[in-house]
Amino acid sequence: MRTPLALLVLLGLQQAPPPPFPRPGATLLLEDDEVRVWDIAWLRQPYPLHRHPYDMTGVYYQSGDRIIISPEGERRSTHTEAWNITSQRTGLTHSEEGASEQPLRAVFIEMKRAAGPETGPPPPGYLPVGSIGQRLDNDRVTVWEYGAAATSTTSAHRHARDAVVVSFDASGRPSVTHFQQGTSHEADAPGAARYFVFEIK
Repeated sequence: MRTPLALLVLLGLQQAPPPPFPRPGATLLLEDDEVRVWDIAWLRQPYPLHRHPYDMTGVYYQSGDRIIISPEGERRSTHTEAWNITSQRTGLTHSEEGASEQPLRAVFIEMKRAAGPETGPPPPGYLPVGSIGQRLDNDRVTVWEYGAAATSTTSAHRHARDAVVVSFDASGRPSVTHFQQGTSHEADAPGAARYFVFEIK
């Protein structure tokens, strides 16, 4: 017995949209049991409706424009400056179009596991070290930004949480490293011109 066409259409509408990545312009930089990290360019093309399956954070590293389209079809043009920090929640659903000749670019970190329990005060020797600025702090992530001066010094420290370090060389090219909770060392991103530490909660 064939399923009526109307029912097939209804079932299709009830299916969750696909995840945003992979897609044209997105390159997978790192994946393990805890995180998935993407280098993303918003190319001048429409991207299909998608739903973000994980809480996500990241940093934009090239300014650019895009159009964000709601599931109802409402279009919103937006400009994002380089070095803005983002944090998004699971379930965000929209579609997008790149809208600038030089595409908006970012490194996005998908956090695969749910938020962990609240922790007490950090222990001695805990990050941060050097010349830094806190860029974001919420219930999922704390983000620290380090400049070139911090990368030229060494200071022993320990990561009290899992941390993804997103670093940029002098040409602006990104690279990423995932340090497990409890990692002790002197330098997170030796030689980097600029880097960000994303502490995952």
